[in-house]
Amino acid sequence: MKLQVLADEHFTCKSCTDCCRHQMVELFAGEPESIERLRWPVGDPLANVNGLSRHGGKTYLAHRADGACVFLNESNGLCRIHEQFGADAKPTACRIFPFQITPTFAGEASVSARYDCPTVRTNTGDTHAEQLPFLRKFTDRWPDPDGFDEATCCGLERDQIIAISEFIATLQNGLPTADQRALFIPYLCDVLAITAADGIDRPALASAFGPLKSQIEAAAAGSVKRPGLIARAAFRTLLALHLRRDEDVLDGRAGRVSRLIAMLKVVLGFGTFRGLGLSHPKGSLRSAKLFRPTFAAHALPPDTFALLWRLLRNKLEALQFMGPANGDRDFLRGLHSLALLYPLTIAAAKHHAASRSATAIEPIDAEMAVAAIEHSFGRAAVLRQPSVRSIERLLLDRETITRLVRAI
Repeated sequence: MKLQVLADEHFTCKSCTDCCRHQMVELFAGEPESIERLRWPVGDPLANVNGLSRHGGKTYLAHRADGACVFLNESNGLCRIHEQFGADAKPTACRIFPFQITPTFAGEASVSARYDCPTVRTNTGDTHAEQLPFLRKFTDRWPDPDGFDEATCCGLERDQIIAISEFIATLQNGLPTADQRALFIPYLCDVLAITAADGIDRPALASAFGPLKSQIEAAAAGSVKRPGLIARAAFRTLLALHLRRDEDVLDGRAGRVSRLIAMLKVVLGFGTFRGLGLSHPKGSLRSAKLFRPTFAAHALPPDTFALLWRLLRNKLEALQFMGPANGDRDFLRGLHSLALLYPLTIAAAKHHAASRSATAIEPIDAEMAVAAIEHSFGRAAVLRQPSVRSIERLLLDRETITRLVRAI
């Protein structure tokens, strides 16, 4: 399988242990038995510990009451399995994290790194290209696929998909305000949806940019109007689903009923993100004042959300917004889901800023928001449900998405 890596991305593990505390590691076939066969020295605290947790027919590494993996050595931040038996004894998910390998076209896969890893967000360490020999060891876990089918590609050829993705990644960041950048993808999707497949190529995209830019500038300059009541509730539902942390339930630190109640509160416009996941900061949703001009998010310079624009570029370049990387959404639906990342990130950033009693969104709030939203994007099973697609369609109506981006 041919692996595509991102040219400007870096990562080298710094043993921050964040992944050992906030991830539920699902085990591949044969790995539970390998973990159970480990022979710990006599007297070792792990000799009599059950290191596995089973839920819904899947097996995970178990966690302690404080949320940390049972195999985490708190004294030095290292994995006890790695220390005692070597790196190859660890589960695949632990060895490969934060990298994500996803099949794309026939015989190919792309590599990206997860933004819920602090080191990935700082973009430091070895380049992804330098780690290709290591990453190739895991391609047998993703057997050579047939690649995106015609339905996933919306009838477009490979070159057309790449041309559109590069077009967005290149020109989006050229727009001067965050609102305009955020509207670029949904407005372009409207154009693509009514354009015949044989009429889409690089020259056609270049010609479409001028009129598209004018439409976006006009929309971003108009008066700010809140989305309707139903759209606001739908958005809060989508936000809650992105921020829900099922790992808290799987490791026993939260109950299903309490999590359901927390979800309902957020959908209704109050409650706290902390109720959705113990990794979120405390503070009420009302204090974030979504759909009000608090923090003047739309007036902030685009660089405040530099991490979000970088994430979007990487998703586009790696084609990890469509197909198996994003709940089997087709090309256009995948682009649409990317368009919703901006308002979702703004909402999470507002909550983070409010939890600090801040009067303005700062880069740290944007960073934590990107990490929180990207944790679930394309991975959470609940986001693959048809009901979520219906919510996305409602929010991506041109008037609604414009109001959402401007008023959030």
